[in-house]
Amino acid sequence: MEMNRNDILSEIFTGLRISSDTYFRTHFAGDFSIAIPTEQRRIRFHLVLRGSCWLCMEGEPPVYLEEGDVALIPNGAAQMIKSDPVLPSVGLGELLTNGALRDGCLHVGEGADTTSLFCGFCQFDEELDHPILSSLPTSLRLRLQDLGSEPWLAATLKLIALEANFNGQGSSAILNRLIETIVIQSTRTLSARPSKDAQAGFIAALGDKSLSRAITEIHRAPEQNWQVTHLAEIAGMSRASFARHFIRYVGKPPMEYVRDWRLMRARSLLTDTNLSSEEIASRCGYNSLPSFSKLFKKRFGVGPGTFRRNGGRT
Repeated sequence: MEMNRNDILSEIFTGLRISSDTYFRTHFAGDFSIAIPTEQRRIRFHLVLRGSCWLCMEGEPPVYLEEGDVALIPNGAAQMIKSDPVLPSVGLGELLTNGALRDGCLHVGEGADTTSLFCGFCQFDEELDHPILSSLPTSLRLRLQDLGSEPWLAATLKLIALEANFNGQGSSAILNRLIETIVIQSTRTLSARPSKDAQAGFIAALGDKSLSRAITEIHRAPEQNWQVTHLAEIAGMSRASFARHFIRYVGKPPMEYVRDWRLMRARSLLTDTNLSSEEIASRCGYNSLPSFSKLFKKRFGVGPGTFRRNGGRT
């Protein structure tokens, strides 16, 4: 069975248990400046439905957003949404305490609304990690007018805008799934042009033809008895060169990545299937159930049987 880069991204985000369950609209009038605090393991999302604003982050130049633009803040860093970059900010918590959130909409300022945003976030299972998270940029702006070569992403953004304005029965579930889709599609866009948008890291590795071949094989067949020499041959590199490049981009040695991916895959299979622990161990490259159970417990704090009985919780 062949596997491509998009399959890998889907597997990773499925394994990380990406989910979205919180979003709201904003109506801004006049001058506005909101400070949003740091929240770890969250990818924030701002889509401009009408008007324009500035996204400001410490150590980064202000980013201008206009109607149809979307901004992603993958690492949960503190941010400010402003009508003018020089304005002092009011904390989001203070606004919420003062009743600014009404009927799922954050109202800021007085007078007629000039700017409207749809905002939300995705979060991940706190016990899971993957190098893809640390390789995402501090922020990412996607402009609707620049997405001619990526119609699926442009279509998703338009659908979010339509559904946010419609707000009918089922909108909540639809919007949550669409937010998750935007995060995955945006990461796919980054992996297709890493030299321009992505920091050196896992996303850049997916864009590297040599490394991506090896990573694809690891994901395609985690049950294989992988060795660095074999992976280097797949990548078309010497063993030493492959190991150096893998560590540089992925942040860990090849065999450590193999181990971590096998365990993440096993965790997903324990949660999402009725396969026995023995079968899961075999599918994830472990010939011995006791050795698999020992590694699983070392990584997640409980054995695979207990994990499953707890409903996928440690």
